[in-house]
Amino acid sequence: MTLPEARALARQLADAASDEVTTDWAAGIAVLARLDGRSWLLVDQGARASTYGDGTPVSGVRGWMSTTLAEPSGFVAVVTSLHVDGRFRERAVGVLGAMPGEVAAPALAVRLLDHVPAVRERAWESLRDLLRADTAEAVFDVLLAGVNRQHSPAALDRASGALLDDVPLSDLVAQLAQSDRRRVRRWAFQLGHERDLFTIEQLVLAAQDDADQWIRASCAEWLMQAPDPGVMARLLGARSVEARLVGLTRVPEAILGDSALGSLLLDRAPRVREQARWRARRRGWDIPAFYRRALADENASPRVLVACLDGLADLGGEQDVEAAVSALRHSSGRVRAAAVVTVEARASSAEAVELLTPALVDPSARVSTAAARALARLGVPPAAAEPAWSSDMPSGRRAAWRLARAAGGWHRVEADLRGAADPDPHLSGLGRTGLRNWLDVSAATTWEPLPEGQRARIASWLDRAGLGQDQQQVLAFHAGIKLAGADREPRSDGDVSVTVPARRGRWLRLLRRT
Repeated sequence: MTLPEARALARQLADAASDEVTTDWAAGIAVLARLDGRSWLLVDQGARASTYGDGTPVSGVRGWMSTTLAEPSGFVAVVTSLHVDGRFRERAVGVLGAMPGEVAAPALAVRLLDHVPAVRERAWESLRDLLRADTAEAVFDVLLAGVNRQHSPAALDRASGALLDDVPLSDLVAQLAQSDRRRVRRWAFQLGHERDLFTIEQLVLAAQDDADQWIRASCAEWLMQAPDPGVMARLLGARSVEARLVGLTRVPEAILGDSALGSLLLDRAPRVREQARWRARRRGWDIPAFYRRALADENASPRVLVACLDGLADLGGEQDVEAAVSALRHSSGRVRAAAVVTVEARASSAEAVELLTPALVDPSARVSTAAARALARLGVPPAAAEPAWSSDMPSGRRAAWRLARAAGGWHRVEADLRGAADPDPHLSGLGRTGLRNWLDVSAATTWEPLPEGQRARIASWLDRAGLGQDQQQVLAFHAGIKLAGADREPRSDGDVSVTVPARRGRWLRLLRRT
């Protein structure tokens, strides 16, 4: 939910609350029950935010203190608790204490963060009786979403302290650790770890298979403090990269078998492979020879081939160029992209340029992008991208844009103009973004002399790049392109005039008079 959407929803809720149509109230309750903590805070913000066009969604005096405020669903009281006037909010939170907790509890949690002390105190008096195990998730979701607000720490302490008077800490953590609300679940894991409520087995299982990446990484980090380092071996096969890294870093040499280390050298994650190479070097392994043997296996999967090529790019030699060139013809785009990096790392510069230039028009965008970056690092001139500019594939033209743009200076401007004029929406967006960035940041510091031929090409692309008239005018000024006739094309004799109407402000006329 965005803030404009929250304002629109607050307006709809206010309109429904002002009518005495109970079906609208029921529909409003259903909408409010689906909000998460962040959305509650956004609706609260939107309800009291004023704009010139339509004022403040939940405001005014008439009707808010009618008898419908205490209607049994609690909808009218919830909407009134969002009112811009603190007196209305204080009255509404007093009524919400007797309402069903499904929506009243998170609405009162919002008011625990209120800037008016009287509203906060009245909200706490009402929430204290509604705060139970079944309403805790919604309340904590709101308070954790507003964790950076001034009154959030005090509200969290109050709510957790009151809840723990009735529910044992272990039961509360066990319940909230199963919550569907991400903030609540992470908070429960953090609290459980601080209070030493999780067993090693529970942390291992969470580090291996939990759906939340933050929980997987946190549990793996907490396991580093385990008294028995042998438990780290169970993390070597975890789904989480962070867990495998922790296991590989901490598992003792006596427990880390050769077969396990060999599997980790072929891991799908580059960070794990790099750490595994460090462990293998400590054992005195010939790591390039290991990768060469695995690469020669005809039944090796694309994942294994990528790992081998990555390892040879890091530790191989000239003898590995032939295998990398052969991998450039592999059916898998991932393998070909890895082969591009290996060729760049292990072949001579001239040989790498010759081998990688055709990859600019590879059917796989992953490969063409890797080739463009490699050729740019090798210092290939922008002219090498011309065949790719003519490609029928958008990925090939994007690779040409990357390569030509990497030369910097006016080559960057020309590449961005050419990309902005491309029929591919993604490439044209990249080109226009690059041009705006150049005008904002780099135009005044581009001192490289602009050859006349390149100036003519820039002028020819200027009208086709989809820029606004002001942007064309500024870019033409920096490029030294004369602005003249409106519809005239640049002449072949070097006159590259482009028409943009001149703007004469009052201050210019006054300047001429002086």
